[in-house]
Amino acid sequence: MRSTQGPASPRPSPRPRPSPAFFLVALFIAPTLFAQQVPPHGIEMVDPAPPDGAIAPPLPEAQRRKLKKYDLPELAGARQALGSQLVDGALPRPLIDYVSTDAKVRERISFFERGLVVIDVSGGGATIRKRLILPDDAFRNYTTQISAERLAAVRADALAPPRDGRRALLRVYDAPGHFVQREYDPMSTPPKRLHDQVAALQDLLRAIYQDRDVTNTVANYAPKEGDELVGDDSRVWRVKRVIEAKIVVLECTTQPLSMYIDIHDLHNYFIGKPR
Repeated sequence: MRSTQGPASPRPSPRPRPSPAFFLVALFIAPTLFAQQVPPHGIEMVDPAPPDGAIAPPLPEAQRRKLKKYDLPELAGARQALGSQLVDGALPRPLIDYVSTDAKVRERISFFERGLVVIDVSGGGATIRKRLILPDDAFRNYTTQISAERLAAVRADALAPPRDGRRALLRVYDAPGHFVQREYDPMSTPPKRLHDQVAALQDLLRAIYQDRDVTNTVANYAPKEGDELVGDDSRVWRVKRVIEAKIVVLECTTQPLSMYIDIHDLHNYFIGKPR
């Protein structure tokens, strides 16, 4: 059970949802089963919660009562991006950036080497920042079909320029420090060659945005007495005790509130640890 309802979350603006076959990879590991594939981790591997953060869009009440999980085929086989993702002590090399701004809502999805994908959605009352590692086949499909060569074939003068606070940008790197990019009004209809690349990124962004499992580092976290977690109500909760490795008793650090949560459901209510 939970004591309060979290803040409203921004919603990516509705767009057409084509489903190109090359982006659907036949894998056998469902994201909701990932916790069974990796060992539990401690609080040191839980990401700090962003200010005014949220886990995902609020679940409908019927799903909230049942703690029903999303079925997101785009994330099949993905795994948590736990801890530092530095490569030989340096930031991973960027490969793809897609940014869309419309009024106060800003969406971004970025691909980095070694399968790392990061999203940042802000505006509308909450911030959602998540990351994961895609399986090799899926990552290769995205980075093959969304390429600097394909993007360079889209004529810049054929695109409606950004206007009225609306802007979309797709940038694809073909070498370190060198990239091809196109900017346009996201409310316009882009050429099919650009639309197919952007639509695939929007679908993946939406899947990551909605996910409550593999993109939340609280999932598969093994709580210990004294650990602190930030709820999607922005309150900080301290682990008071763990009952028979099944039920976690938490106390709010700022108000006289307590709650009991199944250890496997913590990721449904907590975003990360305090900064």
